[in-house]
Amino acid sequence: MKTLIGILLSFSLLMVMGCTAHQLPVYTHNENCKLVGFRPGLEPQGFNGIKWETELATLAKMKHYRKDPAHGGIDFYLRAGDGYKLKNGKVLPIQYGFWREKFYVGQVMTEKASDWDALKQSVFEEFGVGAKPFTNQEEYLWIGKNATMALRFDTLLKMGTYYIRSHSMEKKMN
Repeated sequence: MKTLIGILLSFSLLMVMGCTAHQLPVYTHNENCKLVGFRPGLEPQGFNGIKWETELATLAKMKHYRKDPAHGGIDFYLRAGDGYKLKNGKVLPIQYGFWREKFYVGQVMTEKASDWDALKQSVFEEFGVGAKPFTNQEEYLWIGKNATMALRFDTLLKMGTYYIRSHSMEKKMN
């Protein structure tokens, strides 16, 4: 019995210490943040040549990559021979997200700080600097008539994400 109590106490202590070591960050709202749209003529009508709501069956070389359970399931695909070229010359895979077989979101992810910096530079050069809604978070947003774009760095995971998603598809998903 003493052994069982000792194990339970040790487990409880580890859980408490583990939980406090990995707290989620609290974001501080940027009161000076102003909505940023796209420059005239630059709002994406899709991602990397695939227009919003394109049927998956009409696209060649698409290979299923993963399923995200959000919104009833978004299936992500990679396209053979396709990639997003960073300013440092590295090419990252583009994930194409489909909801009910229609194109909804394009996404690129980084796993290194140097790739994040190159991705951020590429996006800023093409679209300008987005709105920065939080003072203590590396996140930028662009809101257009037909699309939302985001660029963010997760400091806990040390991973960057860049995505553009369709407003019309999002309305259908809700």
